[in-house]
Amino acid sequence: MKFKMLLTLAVALSVPLLAQSQSKPKVSKAQAEQAALAQVKGGQVLSGEYEHEAGKHIWSFDIKSGDQIKEVWVDPVSGMVIKVSTETKSNEKKEKAEDMKSAKVTKAEAEKIALEAVPGGKVMESELEHESGKFIWSLDVKSGKETKEVWIDPQTGKVVKVTTESAKEEKSEKKLETGSKKH
Repeated sequence: MKFKMLLTLAVALSVPLLAQSQSKPKVSKAQAEQAALAQVKGGQVLSGEYEHEAGKHIWSFDIKSGDQIKEVWVDPVSGMVIKVSTETKSNEKKEKAEDMKSAKVTKAEAEKIALEAVPGGKVMESELEHESGKFIWSLDVKSGKETKEVWIDPQTGKVVKVTTESAKEEKSEKKLETGSKKH
């Protein structure tokens, strides 16, 4: 009877530890990136992230090689490359549609979060953009004479970065926007 209780207790205590160990990579992002780049000679990393894909945790990298983008999966425990595939336009569209559907943070929520990050500001523009291989809420918030660009993760609502746009950058962006509307 004592053995069964001890066994049950051991299993109950080890399950959370096992789950925790599987959610934290043993291989660093830099190590995984090197393994991915070794598979795509002369490639340039566009994005890399630790994610849960196809039922397992992986390091996933999008690597530009010539006019193609290769997606490389690296095992976060062994550091071995487990998949290399070429991104196609249809795959990319499908992934973008899935990202859009899975966004948990609405535009209104993103704007509220951005205003908390830039107190006293006013949202001038907000859009869900595809940046560095994934979707991100990008908001321009005017605060005094400065415009801050606030990036917010559409899944978690966390502020990813806040940068200050210079007046020169703002003018350049406006010129590009108005120029593209004329065509």
